[in-house]
Amino acid sequence: MRRFMLMTLVPTVLVGCQPARIEMTEAMEAEIRAEVDAAAVEWWDAWADVDYARGMTFFENSPDAAWSGDEGNIYTVAGMEDEWEGVWGEDWQQQQIDFTDQHTIALAPDIAYTIRQYTAVVTDTAGIVQPQTSGVETLIWVKRNGQWKVLLGHESTLAESWQVRLDQEAR
Repeated sequence: MRRFMLMTLVPTVLVGCQPARIEMTEAMEAEIRAEVDAAAVEWWDAWADVDYARGMTFFENSPDAAWSGDEGNIYTVAGMEDEWEGVWGEDWQQQQIDFTDQHTIALAPDIAYTIRQYTAVVTDTAGIVQPQTSGVETLIWVKRNGQWKVLLGHESTLAESWQVRLDQEAR
């Protein structure tokens, strides 16, 4: 009898301890997508302007922050800064970034996911236009203190641009 009671009581307690799922209406999802898309435009504008300091303000400074790319993973915003500061875009004047695909998914009232496939052309500080490259970026955005911030990010160079990237890095 005791075993029967445990078998029925434990699953009931476990189900009852689950957090309430927030159902979002289509209007809520559309509003979240619009907010995140607006933040994403500002994010991409900062990187197109080769404004490293402004771009970094979009990250959520959390122990869980992470970035994955062609060269591996970086954890925490401090780790990203150690890796990128003074290196990223050092010889760049601007980037022309065009999107070939973009999608935003509202996961919860304070969490969204963006997918952006793009082409980019960099003009260096000598005014030389570099060959076009293409890539894809995925971001998890979290809303903190009324602002959308990037918690997790991933960027990869698409295969069609691998040789261009290798040639650029060889210089």
